[in-house]
Amino acid sequence: MMNFRGFLPSSFNEWEGRVAAVVFTGGCNWRCAYCHGARLVADFATLPAIAPEKIAATLRQKRDWLDGIVITGGEPTLQPDLIEFIRELHALPLPVKLSTNGSQPAVVARLLTEKLPACLSFDYKAPSERLARLAGITAAEVAAVRESYDLARQAAPETVAEIEFHTTLCPRYVNREILATMARELACPRALWILQQYENDIEMLDAKTAGTDRYPREELDALAAVARREHANVLLRYGK
Repeated sequence: MMNFRGFLPSSFNEWEGRVAAVVFTGGCNWRCAYCHGARLVADFATLPAIAPEKIAATLRQKRDWLDGIVITGGEPTLQPDLIEFIRELHALPLPVKLSTNGSQPAVVARLLTEKLPACLSFDYKAPSERLARLAGITAAEVAAVRESYDLARQAAPETVAEIEFHTTLCPRYVNREILATMARELACPRALWILQQYENDIEMLDAKTAGTDRYPREELDALAAVARREHANVLLRYGK
């Protein structure tokens, strides 16, 4: 059974240009200090479980008002019943966006083989050489993430219509030089690269390590300009 610990019946923020329901899975295999889903990562057992049947019933009631559903976390690809759940969503029918850290390339490969997500979205946190320390993972796990990225790069539009990469502009981890390296590594011209402001006033996994500094609007614009030198399709979200 899917381990759901959060549900939004509708949102304008999680899938660009769409009104989408959002489901949140509990548990994650990364430990990123500035994670905005801290309780979903490390303390999800304190959140009430939500039955998949309840979510499906709500979606059936609201499907005429929705453009899709976003599955996020936590890390959804850790859920053993993810593939079957997405198949059930297709029967509604509702397009699916899956947000993932890319740590499970075998799951990503199955999703693409079955053409299940309409949008595959990656949490693109850092260049490869910095990711292990940031996320608390091994070099082998970094290689698995790169494999997932390669699968997305190779996927034809008829396999997955949309590909996204999301980067949170936390000053402790991302600056102009680092973002330039990330832009060169991205190498997926059809992907939408979303750069978003770091929100320092919400519960996060390790606020002391992540810090409280935020980039001013002018520096956000400068960072977006750096990204656009290598990648044309960049969207900047200024946040609050």
